[in-house]
This record gives sequence, structure tokens and C-alpha cells, in this order.
Amino acid sequence: ETLFIAKSMAQIDKCGNRMCQTILPKMLDEILTSLIPRQCLVDPELSKTLDTLQCRVIYFVSQSDARSKEMSETTANQLDAIQAMLAAGHRSIRMPKCSLILWGISGGVLCLGTEHVITAQRFPDYTQRALALLFFLGIVLSGVAIADYHYTRLHVRAQDESLPFAQTQVTKVWWLLICAGVLFTFGTSFLGGGRMTFGIWIVLFGLGLYVHGLFSEQIVEWVGVLMILLGIGALLLNLSYPATQWLAASIFAVGMPLLAYFIGHGHGKSISVRVAQAGLWLVVVLIPTLAANQWSDSPPSATGATVPLHYFVRQSTPAPAQIVSLPAGTTIPLKVHVQGNVFTGNADIVVPFNLSKPLEISLNQGKPDGLFRVADGPWRKRSTSFIIQVLELDAALTPSEGPVASMLIDIRTE
Repeated sequence: ETLFIAKSMAQIDKCGNRMCQTILPKMLDEILTSLIPRQCLVDPELSKTLDTLQCRVIYFVSQSDARSKEMSETTANQLDAIQAMLAAGHRSIRMPKCSLILWGISGGVLCLGTEHVITAQRFPDYTQRALALLFFLGIVLSGVAIADYHYTRLHVRAQDESLPFAQTQVTKVWWLLICAGVLFTFGTSFLGGGRMTFGIWIVLFGLGLYVHGLFSEQIVEWVGVLMILLGIGALLLNLSYPATQWLAASIFAVGMPLLAYFIGHGHGKSISVRVAQAGLWLVVVLIPTLAANQWSDSPPSATGATVPLHYFVRQSTPAPAQIVSLPAGTTIPLKVHVQGNVFTGNADIVVPFNLSKPLEISLNQGKPDGLFRVADGPWRKRSTSFIIQVLELDAALTPSEGPVASMLIDIRTE
């Protein structure tokens, strides 16, 4: 009987936890009923042996539960580790933080400093000015690219690693986008569209970060999308030149170093953490933009006494600083010079315009210094508040009039 009970326990040990919990009580009852006579159940020694056996069986069931739970936890941990390894294989690129800081600071400095280096005073001819801009941007950005290239490889060697193939290809895409931005900026010197320059640069940098983020941390991908949206939004809203300039400078000089800080702090985090990081990045970028734009929009002050136009034209020696007032209805001749290989002879045209509102112009040493105001409004800068757009250019050939060319120009102040 004892041997039969031991064999039954061995069979129970081979069964799973669920079988032990469901079959064990019934099996014990059948064993006691079929194998042990009823008169033996009153034997104290036998009762003690059966109690010990029952306790061992209960202990066995509890240990089986513990082992099953431990195996389940171990399996779950292994599955999580495998999933993490697969995710790491898909996102194998790690953009060095110094690269973001280097490109960001360089981009911010170029946004604010290029117009002070390439000026009309240094390069009076627009062709020379465009070529100087091309060489300046090419030299500076090529230097940044070379420095980033060598630093990335030194960083990889220092960590005794190899540069992933995907990162090499993404770097080529980044360089291609930078070249596209340089060529677009160069082309605006001949084809116009200079107000779109900074918006296009924001979109191009955003595209580069988005492509990089596809193989790197998701926060890089998200910030790239935000940059693309900010650049497109600036173009669609037709923001002023200074507004897009400050926006680009803030995104590059503030946003990209902040993104370098986020790298490594959002890997493997929940989506709520990444949303918080993206929102913080957007707020940190927009606050300097709004503050700088508010500061740049503050009305400048013009110095000097205000004199009417008829008094100014009779002056033999203009004052060092003065303001000339032009009343409404004043005729202003617009001199247009047409050149090319189509016309011969004198191609100078004078088109008279009449002011619809009073206009005041600030002079310094007898020359306009770029400040003006309309109808006692705030003083404005000509470079940022005076817009000339060619809306339509057409030609016609009719029997009654012959060849006729027409042009529609929109001249307004912001």
C-alpha cells in the first residue's frame, strides 16, 4: 500500500500545476477508500502517517505554483529582452550630441551674421554679391561638415565600435540637403524669393533630422517633423523676413542643442515622455523667437528736425540729420532701366506715381538712412517693411495695338 501511494505521488509530480490542483484531492480520497480498510483508519499511527502525507502533498502543490510563476516571469523577461534587441537593431544609429550642437550653433550664427558679412557696400554688383554669398556659405558649411565627419569617426573609434552602414548613408542625405539649401539661397539672388530662404532652410534641416530619426531615437524623428511643420507654417503664413530669420536662428542655435540633451534621455521611454519632450522643445524654441521678434519690431527712432519737401529742395547744404515730410499727392517719378539682348537704343523709362498718404523719410548726411513712416504711424525700416512684388508679367499682339507688354507690380508697406 505504501509503495502504491509513493508511485501515485511520482505520477502527480510529473503532472502540471493545474492537474495537481484538480486531481489531487480526488485521488487521495480514492486511495484511502480503496486501499486502506475502514477499521485501520482509527489506528493513531496510520492517521499520523496519512496526515504527514497530506501535508507533503500540499507543500508539493505550493512549490509547483511557485516554480510555475517563476518560469512565467523568466519567459516574459526573455521576450522583453528579445524585443529590445530587435528594436535596437532597427534603430542602430546614434547621432553624436556634438554634431547637433556644431550644426545648430553654426546655423544660428549664419542666420544672423550672413547679412552683415555679405553687404551691398562690400559687393555693389548683385552678381558679385550672389557669388560671394555662394562661396561664403560653401566654405563655412563645408568646414562644419568636415569637422563633424572627423569628430564622428574619432568618437566611434574611442568607443571601439564600427560606424553603421545606415549612418553613412544618412550622412550623405544630410550633406545633399545642405547643398540644396546653399543652391536655393544662391538662386534667390537672381530669381527672387529671398523671404522664403529661412523657411526653406528650416524644412531642409527638419527633413535631415526626420530621416536620421527613422534609424535613431524617436525624439529625433519627432523634432524633425516639428521643424518641417514650423518651416511650412512660416511660408504659408507669409511671415516677415525678420520673423522667419529669428525663428530659424532659434531653431538652430537653441533647438538643436536642446535635442542633443534629449538624446539618451528618451530612449525606451513611454510615448507620454516623448510627447512631453517634444512639447518642451517647441515651447523653448518659440519663446526666444517671439521675444526677439517683439524686440526687432519695436519702432526705431529717427532724429532731426522735420522739414517740408519744398523747404528741403531749396537747401544748399542739407543738415546732418533731418526728416523730410512728403504730403499726400506728391509725385514721385519711378525710373526704370530695361536691358538685355532684345531692345536697342534708350531703354530708360520714367513712370510717375502719386502718394496716397503723407510720408516722412529720415535722412542722415543728406541721404535716406532706411527709416520712414506713413501718416504719423510708427517708424519702420525699409529693408524689412517695404515690399515690392511683381504679380503679373504679360505680353499681347493685336491688330489694333500691335505688340504690347504689361506688368503688374504691388508696392506696399507692412
